[in-house]
Amino acid sequence: MQAASTTVTAGARPLAAAAGTLVLVLGVRGTLAVATLFTVVPLVLLLFSPVRSLRDMPAPPARTAVPPAREGSS
Repeated sequence: MQAASTTVTAGARPLAAAAGTLVLVLGVRGTLAVATLFTVVPLVLLLFSPVRSLRDMPAPPARTAVPPAREGSS
């Protein structure tokens, strides 16, 4: 879980640098307008995804048999 968190936060750094550049190019109001649009994108994706039609939790995939470890093997 820590690796996923680190990847997400490290991946956001270039986006933050781009947002800083947007402030210089578009000004504060323009940057806030773009940020608002980017905030709405996940909502739109969820509205048009098959997640809305799910009524029950899907069954987990079948677990495959894992052979037991051999004792004394190295």
